[in-house]
Amino acid sequence: MSISADTIRGMDRKYQVFVSSTYVDLVEERQEVIQALLEMDCLPAGMEMFPAADEDQWSLIKEVIDECDYYIVIVGGRYGSVSAEGVSYTEMEYDYAVASGIPVLGFVHANPADIPAGKSELGDEARDKLEAFRVKVMTRMVKRYASPAELGSVVSRGLNRAIKRTPRPGWVRGDQAMTPEVHTQIAELKAALADAKREKAEEEAAARTNPTELNIEYEHGDDEVKFEFQLAGHDGLRSYDSPAELRYTWDEVFETLGPFMIDEAPEPDLRARWDAHMYNDSQRIDQWPTLRYGSARVTDSTWGAIIVQLRALGAIVTGEKKRPPSDKSIYWKLTPAGDEYLVKLRAARRPFPSEDDDDDQASAAE
Repeated sequence: MSISADTIRGMDRKYQVFVSSTYVDLVEERQEVIQALLEMDCLPAGMEMFPAADEDQWSLIKEVIDECDYYIVIVGGRYGSVSAEGVSYTEMEYDYAVASGIPVLGFVHANPADIPAGKSELGDEARDKLEAFRVKVMTRMVKRYASPAELGSVVSRGLNRAIKRTPRPGWVRGDQAMTPEVHTQIAELKAALADAKREKAEEEAAARTNPTELNIEYEHGDDEVKFEFQLAGHDGLRSYDSPAELRYTWDEVFETLGPFMIDEAPEPDLRARWDAHMYNDSQRIDQWPTLRYGSARVTDSTWGAIIVQLRALGAIVTGEKKRPPSDKSIYWKLTPAGDEYLVKLRAARRPFPSEDDDDDQASAAE
């Protein structure tokens, strides 16, 4: 959203205009032009604001031209001081304004032969450069003048026409810029920005709560971890109740618990399934007694480590379904990343056919 063009046009804008010319020979002409600009409520800018032209000032001059809305060049009887490359600063300013796309208004003397000798170039080289520059300026729309007073008049008319045909941003007083309409549009912009920030925050939150990729900075896959549990039961002769431990990879853990979290599963059920899994594994290991009536129960710290690790990997998140107030259990479900990883672990792929199989199928078809 942006401030409407009608709103901008309704504001009292002032235009900054760069006035470029030689100086000593065009003092009166420049005064008339600057007076005309001031009467039009424009802001004149030019060599009066700079020290003597030199290479160190060229960067500053370009910055000022960049800030201007329009550019005026006046061509009289002198080419002017030149840079190390032999190009006058007036021509350099003109070329820069044209290249920058700033609207250029050119004004050339109508009768160069009538310009007094004291205001004209005497050297052949300087006269040739001046003539070439005059021709360059006249390739664009220009106005002619014969006196300083006439120049001020044609500048006013020309600039008025340029403002209508080629509108520029101009400058607006801060108190005028803040109209009720502008206040409204700024409020709308702020609201739109707030909406965009909220949407971004929601997207980032969704990415955190439902990641599409596992965070492999954490242990996973074939990385092994020690699980402590309490093994209890009766072997037919005596009771047994002792701490024990088994080692599993994280893939084994996820393969065991993951299928039950495709839909949301309560944590007590998940823990009971893991306890049963460890009990069955313990009965297949010679170092543990074979129990007729037994059970295994993972320690609280070990179970907590399982939940934290699967959450850190981005494989599970808490469930969101509504449940009765009496249900105090925490529910867990797979994230998109966890679901995809579980499929890779548990889903059975068809074997690729061998070349012999292809030959057998081709023979059968014949």
